[in-house]
Amino acid sequence: MKSNTKNLMMTVLLLFFIVILMVSASVPVRAANTKEKNEIYDSLQESMKNNWKSGLDQLEAEDQIEIKGPLPERILRGIANAFYQHLVSIKAWSLLIGLISLLIGIFIAVTAKLNKKLRRTAITLFIVTIPLLLIIFVFGITKLISMFH
Repeated sequence: MKSNTKNLMMTVLLLFFIVILMVSASVPVRAANTKEKNEIYDSLQESMKNNWKSGLDQLEAEDQIEIKGPLPERILRGIANAFYQHLVSIKAWSLLIGLISLLIGIFIAVTAKLNKKLRRTAITLFIVTIPLLLIIFVFGITKLISMFH
């Protein structure tokens, strides 16, 4: 009975720390107002904003992949074109899914100390397999797009 309560307490503490980390990471930090403006900081901020805006404008201005050639090549170009239009969101979702998978795997591995089969499955599936498949998927899409663009 003591072991179950100890495991439950450890799980609650782990969840508590995860929630605290997530909340503290989302709280914006404001610098104290000073009369002197930091010119280097302001110029870097302006440069980053301009580069970000020009990069997004350049992405939007890029032409789609031209679909030409024999049937198999047209099919591949059509697939690459569909992925190219959504590449940024595919990368973002892959990152989010990978992080959630890692957190679930770590949580299951930590809480399933006595059930070795469940622990091994959690480590294999959530910590190794899903992130690895996402990495292969994203790099594969990028390679496919780069072949035709």
